[in-house]
Amino acid sequence: MRLRKEKGLSQEGLARELNVSQSLISYYESGRKQPGYDTLAEMGRLFAVSIDYLMGLTDNPRGTHLNLKNPAGGDEEVSREVRALADIIKDNPGLVQYSREIAQREDLQLMVREARNLKPETVRKLVEVMKLIDDQEQ
Repeated sequence: MRLRKEKGLSQEGLARELNVSQSLISYYESGRKQPGYDTLAEMGRLFAVSIDYLMGLTDNPRGTHLNLKNPAGGDEEVSREVRALADIIKDNPGLVQYSREIAQREDLQLMVREARNLKPETVRKLVEVMKLIDDQEQ
């Protein structure tokens, strides 16, 4: 909301810029809905800020920029994070593909967001229910 107001836009004006409804902007601002990646990217371009900033992952409006060719040449903390992520990817190579799929589908983003605070046993039960539903649909 702050970025919208700083730019002098009403909810209706922002909705026109993003080609969405004013009520959807209201839902975004109240936290009742989360914008998908494409909407976040468009908002980032409109407000000249990073998606990380829009999502509250950084206080830097320009985001955290990594030199992936030489991560060690930058901030030591960033370098440690890059190494840690590289280790995770090496141990779980499917994560990159899963991340790409999640980034492209708002429904999967919603599911992950909602499931991340659940107990592991609850997630396992939900997976079983999803399998049952999938079996019935086939």
